[in-house]
Amino acid sequence: MTLRNKIFIIYTILIIVPLLAISFAVHYIFSTSKIHDTTVNTENSIKQFNNSLDLIVEDAARSTLSLLYNRELIDILKEYDENTFITYKNHQHTTAFSLFLSGILYDKKQIHGIHVFANNGQIFSHMNNYSLTNRIYLPNEEWYVTAKEKRGSWIIHPEELPVYYSRNNQKMISIVRLLRDPEDKKEIGVMKVDFSPEYITQLTDQLISDDWKIASDGMQLIKKKNSRLLEKCTTNQSWITDEETNEDYLCITNTSSKTNIQVSNVIPKQYIYKEIIEFDRLLFILIFIFLIVSLMLSFYTSNHLLKPLEMLKNQIKGMQNNPYNEIQLKYEGEVAILSGAYNNLLAEIKDLVEEIYELNTRNAESEYKALQSRMDPHFIFNTLESINMTAVKRRQFDISDMITELGKLIRYRLKNDEQLVSLQDELAFCFTYLSIMKQRMMENLMIHQEIDERILQKKVPKYMIQPLIENALIHGKDDHTLKIMIKVKRKKDFIRISVEDNGVGISPEKLQCIDKRMNDKAKVAYSSSNKGAGIALENIYKRLKLIYGEKASLIIDSNLHEGTKMTIIIPTNKGDFID
Repeated sequence: MTLRNKIFIIYTILIIVPLLAISFAVHYIFSTSKIHDTTVNTENSIKQFNNSLDLIVEDAARSTLSLLYNRELIDILKEYDENTFITYKNHQHTTAFSLFLSGILYDKKQIHGIHVFANNGQIFSHMNNYSLTNRIYLPNEEWYVTAKEKRGSWIIHPEELPVYYSRNNQKMISIVRLLRDPEDKKEIGVMKVDFSPEYITQLTDQLISDDWKIASDGMQLIKKKNSRLLEKCTTNQSWITDEETNEDYLCITNTSSKTNIQVSNVIPKQYIYKEIIEFDRLLFILIFIFLIVSLMLSFYTSNHLLKPLEMLKNQIKGMQNNPYNEIQLKYEGEVAILSGAYNNLLAEIKDLVEEIYELNTRNAESEYKALQSRMDPHFIFNTLESINMTAVKRRQFDISDMITELGKLIRYRLKNDEQLVSLQDELAFCFTYLSIMKQRMMENLMIHQEIDERILQKKVPKYMIQPLIENALIHGKDDHTLKIMIKVKRKKDFIRISVEDNGVGISPEKLQCIDKRMNDKAKVAYSSSNKGAGIALENIYKRLKLIYGEKASLIIDSNLHEGTKMTIIIPTNKGDFID
């Protein structure tokens, strides 16, 4: 494949991929924003509608209480108790109730009628006698039974066709309250407020969709259109599917915190995505036009602007037989820059070849010196072996054992190529050191150990345990027998290595000074005045932090004249190491 074709393909990919990514991003942002705006607008309209219902219901509920402050009307209702059979109401009683209820109804378009029902079923209202029946049998009415159960609290009764209207065929929602005499708490009747169906329908015009439902305490008060969808609409901002039409709808609900009235509205998915589809169509046209223009530019670039590069490539390929010959052809523009850069590159290659030759010569000399330096440890071990053999010949076996152990220590110390060693090797190094010290201190040193052999192959930092033991031997001994306990245990995802002694301990002041030096992150070098136990501990602490980070720690627990316990905690998982 030629360079021209490669450039054309790459240029095309670099245009198409970002273009498609931007298109998907724009589509996603616009569609998400549109759905969000539609959802928010619907929720706001439902909240506004619900607030209007709250005002209507609360006003009607207050109206049902106003009668209880009128003693004259209360006394009238007492005359129509359930044990009194009266065929016709007293005209004065009817007039008193009519005036009172008309006053409540003044300038309230949302109310169709307010009626007071005596215990014997007689009806008092602001309407004339031709619009209402004279009386009804209350126990047959569901709203009456529910109001008695509430014992004076107002209730919302779902839409139904009232039986007491003479000329009405419209279903109505009502507020009902059982009336009780404030003095003796006896039931004196029921007050019922019927809302105007036209007013409720007018309020619902502000909802986005015609599929809506009004409910209270799980009981449907009124609904419109698709009842199947409204029964499924129970969760706000959820998607539901019409099984008959297989269309998706967005369910929006809102429940009033005052009246517990829930308003539900379902919005067709087509309505939400209508503008999104139009936007996508326009976006696709713009992308298509931009893509055609970009491909034309790509073709022009690859076909015309790369011809000088093709000529330069052929010139360079002809120089394979003599790589150090410079390009003699002269070009203009960017190709001239490339020609000059190629000639400069040849000159730099020549210089690099000379530098590499000189570097290889120096490396050979360094390697020779390194091989020569390895003779020094060999000389030391030969000398120690000679001393060891002399001690054996003179039957000084204690000295022979100590020299053998010393050789092991030196070999371990000379292995500087490993930062992490197995726990088994580190402990072997420590016990070799203790063996030498045991030869020196004899019965004044007792060593105990508790080691979990299952973790001996775990990797730990080199020279991490021996300084703790050395610290116990040098700074912990007194006139009594020194006891050292070495424990290596695994607890969950961590290895705990502790060295405990019964020595003189560390004073609080010195312990505080050691802790301060270990946590001094700005300290990079040690002065001669700071030499001592704290330097080794500080070295261990900072090495732990460098290798494992904050997951590792060094804990020092000591009381003066009671001994010292030092514990190293490191993670067991290799993934916890810091590279």
